[in-house]
Amino acid sequence: MSAGTPEYAIGIDLGGTFIKAGVVDAAGHIIYQASRPTEGEKGRDAIVANIAAAAEAVLAGAGFAWEQVAGVGLGSPGVFDYERGGIVHHSPNLKALEGHPLPLLVQEQLRRPGVPVVLENDANAAAFAEKWVGAGRDARSLVLFTLGTGIGGGIVLDGEVWHGSTGFAGELGHQTILPEGPLCGCGNRGCLEAIASATGLVRRLREAVEMGRPTALANRVRGGEKVTSKDVYLAAVAGDATARALLEETGRYLGIAAANMINILNPEMVVFGGGMTGAGEMLLAPIRAEAQRRAIPAAYAACRIVFAQLGNDAGLIGAAGCVLKASRGSARARP
Repeated sequence: MSAGTPEYAIGIDLGGTFIKAGVVDAAGHIIYQASRPTEGEKGRDAIVANIAAAAEAVLAGAGFAWEQVAGVGLGSPGVFDYERGGIVHHSPNLKALEGHPLPLLVQEQLRRPGVPVVLENDANAAAFAEKWVGAGRDARSLVLFTLGTGIGGGIVLDGEVWHGSTGFAGELGHQTILPEGPLCGCGNRGCLEAIASATGLVRRLREAVEMGRPTALANRVRGGEKVTSKDVYLAAVAGDATARALLEETGRYLGIAAANMINILNPEMVVFGGGMTGAGEMLLAPIRAEAQRRAIPAAYAACRIVFAQLGNDAGLIGAAGCVLKASRGSARARP
């Protein structure tokens, strides 16, 4: 940091249900954090008010004054027009924000016009965090896949988040893996998200049960009980052959996607984060094997495929990192 530049920032991870906020230092350490409900069902003004309240709360909790922070970093789901003040183009889980300049609204709610509010897509923020202080801290470029109910992602090239020409870059879950595969929420068929997300894995389990494949989870599926991707993993660990085969198949699909990124971008690292990584080597081994089989050998040899290190804090840390990067004189107020 240059002399006089604050060495702390507030990071906000805006979710559909909860807002996570924290004060983060220049080394990526969280000094203090807290959360509060998003209350998206109450509309735009309630969401913005809760974001501002979360920022104020963690600032007070850390015992800091506004003059001690470089600004507020806001990691939010959606696609934004960065050239027009962060207008939200598309945010399926927080549709009340669409068409509005979210950074300006938050700044106005805080009543502190001199405090920068830097907006970034939540998956991009997580990718930036992993590059900054996580799994990729010694790499110049990485691709992050976030594995959960859906599949998101972020791309960092030479230390900069790649947004693309209109902000849509990093939609890694919507690359086609099976051209005639199941319908995805985006309207396409065979997207990675449709087949290899937690939702996709459970759907494939149900299909396996319908086909008569033996599994200890069959009665739960037939009885209409809720079954999660974690249940599939635990069954696989317990020796369930069908569950194990489904996990390996998921890994192969993810490996195809990783190979695509390796061949196109030649990154130093492909990182997988999110709840599904709890499957450990049972998931990572087939990812690596399939990526090695499909990627250009020299490009694969130069790339490490690993799990993320920052867990659920990645979005918060990355959002704060965006502000700290901007305060160091980045040409644009985003990473």
